Formats: sequence, C-alpha cells, structure tokens
Amino acid sequence: MPDPPPILYHYTSMQGLLSIVEKGRIWATHIRYLNDSSEIMTMWNGVLRRLEHRRDCAKSDEDAQRASEIIKAAHGRRSLNEFVASFSEKGDDLSQWRAYCPAGSGVSIGFNSKALRSQWVADPDGGKPSFVGAQLFKVRYLDEEKDSSDLDSAIDSLLQLSSKLEGVMGFAGPLSRDGTIVAWLSVIAPSYKHAAFRGESEWRLVLSKPHKPMPGQRFRAGKSTVIPYIEVELNRDTDFKVPEDYMICEVRVGPTPSLDLSVNAIKSVFSSNGHPQVRVESSTIPYRHW
Repeated sequence: MPDPPPILYHYTSMQGLLSIVEKGRIWATHIRYLNDSSEIMTMWNGVLRRLEHRRDCAKSDEDAQRASEIIKAAHGRRSLNEFVASFSEKGDDLSQWRAYCPAGSGVSIGFNSKALRSQWVADPDGGKPSFVGAQLFKVRYLDEEKDSSDLDSAIDSLLQLSSKLEGVMGFAGPLSRDGTIVAWLSVIAPSYKHAAFRGESEWRLVLSKPHKPMPGQRFRAGKSTVIPYIEVELNRDTDFKVPEDYMICEVRVGPTPSLDLSVNAIKSVFSSNGHPQVRVESSTIPYRHW
C-alpha cells in the first residue's frame, strides 16, 4: 500500500467546513449509501472473475481447490458494515466541485494526511469515543467488463492469510478459513471503485468494527432515504492525544459569486481559532453555478 501524499482534499459545503473546524470531526458514511451505486459489487465481482480464471487455469489440483474455497466463501459474504470518508489528491477539480459541493458554496479542505489515520468514533450522547478498526487506502479502479489482474496480488495475500489465521482465536472464537476470507474481503472492498471514477484520484478512510455493530451510528435524511453515518475524531493518536501539527493545511474556495469575500471570511475563521497559518485560496476554474 503506497504512502499518502502530504495533503489530501475533502470537498464539502461551507457549513461542512465550519463543522469540521469547530468539532474536529468528519462524517464517514455507510458504504452502501455512497454515490457510486455499483461499488459494493465492484470488488466482489472482480475477485470472483479472477478466482474463476485462476481456478480454470490452475497448474495443480491444490491451487484449484483453494480458489474454489474462496469463491464459495465470497458467495456467502456477510452484510457490509464499513463506513467511509473520502478524500482526493486533487484540490481544485471541476468534476468534484460539481458532484460534492452545493452550488456556489463549496470548499476543498486540504488535510494533513497524518491527521486522517484516527480510529476514534464520537459518541452521539457525548460519552467516551470508541476505538475501531481504520485504514487509509488509495482507491484502485476496476473495469467490470474486463478481468483485473490488479487483484492478483491481493488474492495471493488472501490465500496466505487464510492459511495462517485458520484456528486463531478471534472475537467470536476460533477463526475459520471462510470467516477469514470474508472478513478480509470486507476490509479491502471499499478500496476499489468502478473505473468511471478514476479521475477523482480518491483516497478513503475506511472504518470497521469486526463482528460487532459500528458504535456511534447517527442518521441523516438523504434525498430518498435515511443515511447512516458516524463522526470520526480527526488528528488523534491511539491514546486519543492531539499531535502538534494542525489537521488542516489549506482551504480552496470553490466557484462562488463572492470569491474575495469568501476567502477573507474563511481566513478569519482560522485566525480566530489560532491557526492563521492555514492557506486560503480561491479556485482557478472559470465555472459558474449561477
């Protein structure tokens, strides 16, 4: 897994920016409710295609049998319970201004990527935060119409891991090979998306709670359904301490009728919070929402 760049960007509304600055938290949405309707199946289908190819072309009965075992386990996968916060390597991208920001009121927040490794979920009732599993992934893009050899190294790792962990004690008793396979697939599935989204250059903070419901779940109204999400405490180490470096490096103000006013106002937000070093600039894209 490659190291993230020093700064990763999150596209949101100005209200979203104020919430992040004031609370030090970011929303992570249940993976089933993200904007790419195909992505739940992209990883599973890609793995199955590669496994079927490897089974059919196996050089030994043992290799064919191992591939068949994973195919069987993947078909019996559990319901996904991962929550995702999305970021991009691009801080001023027209497609993302359009897709993720309200018209005339969007910002791109440039986070120190080290601040995005937190594993703490806030308690909606104000109690102690919960420590959960979390990883920051670079998203890889799969074309569902083609076999993806990119998955082969991941499958090889899975074969080795399932053999090593079989019988090891987990949260609910000894781990089975099938259980290990399904758990592993569930963890890495959010790091793959459909090739149509390649231009977003996305990284994802993926949070999970193996074998248990995700703590701290909240709900918001979407356009057509209620959407589950959690609030992630940013820039916290494993002891819940805040590092010296501030979590935000820069903010890019999206296309808006009053760029100068917006830039100056957001500079004032950070100055008043004791972080005048945060760079605030305007988008260079000549695009009008209005």
